[in-house]
Amino acid sequence: MLRRRLRATGDLTGPPASDSFRFDATLRRAIARFQERHGLAIDGVVGPTTRAALNVPVEARLRQIEVNMERWRWLPRDLGDPHVRVNIADFWLRVVEGGAPALQMRVVVGTRYRQTPVFSDRISYLVFNPYWHVPPRIATQDKLPEFRRDPSLVSRLGFELLDGWGSDARIVDPSTIDWGRLSAANFPYHLRQRPGPANALGRVKFMFPNRHNVYLHDTPARSLFGRTERGFSSGCIRVERPVDLATYLLRDNDGWTEARVRTAMSQTTEQTVVLRRKVPVHLLYWTAWPEDGSLHFRTDIYRRDEAVASALAAPPSPRSLSESGGP
Repeated sequence: MLRRRLRATGDLTGPPASDSFRFDATLRRAIARFQERHGLAIDGVVGPTTRAALNVPVEARLRQIEVNMERWRWLPRDLGDPHVRVNIADFWLRVVEGGAPALQMRVVVGTRYRQTPVFSDRISYLVFNPYWHVPPRIATQDKLPEFRRDPSLVSRLGFELLDGWGSDARIVDPSTIDWGRLSAANFPYHLRQRPGPANALGRVKFMFPNRHNVYLHDTPARSLFGRTERGFSSGCIRVERPVDLATYLLRDNDGWTEARVRTAMSQTTEQTVVLRRKVPVHLLYWTAWPEDGSLHFRTDIYRRDEAVASALAAPPSPRSLSESGGP
């Protein structure tokens, strides 16, 4: 059954084996190809996750293809050359130039509860050694409970509490605060984290100002890139190879070699560098796409496919028919 299944999708090729009941090296390689096409851990073993993917009905895969063809239709015809493309469902970033990947790397995206949005923009500047200005929701929901349990974490992790915003903001000594009286509804401070090795944004962030307050950035949590599924952030996108991405984006800025990028990232003061050439960036959500002659599928981590499929299957409204000249 496994051999027939893999032959139907082209993962198993060549003449039939003489002993169809033996799990041989050829079958293991076919499983590995299937796993690669489906974004699974590539071990050549039919574990529970691989078996679940093998058992997805063909009708479901056809709907998945239709949904993602519709998503393609939403995009501009010209994505830009070069452009940065992040597939949220695939946990990968690719820089595409001349129609081919010029650079690619793993990324960490938002959790199911703090999803990374889909939109297009232009990367316009980089910030080396950035302060992390903690969004109010993260400050009250994530950081405040930690600080109430152990107020010393504020200073140990390089955070600052500010009373107010802008140039008039005053840094408050955390030891003078009655942490037991603070709550999500009563947190009057602006929380930020100083540049340094523990900073949640790492050593560089890649900015394309938008209403979602989402951007690309480095991270000190390097171990997460070793995971197969990488939905761990609060919405922003953590990049695996920040030095390579910064060097690529700054290639039209005079003097910005890889060595200079590394030097800038090793400092302790914040530095903003405006790109001479702004680069389009597209945050996408594709659960199916063609690549190198093969179809790739991914898990619908945010459960968005069904809404698109339902909309495609719904009959057109009378208004849309009249506007299109239909009956």
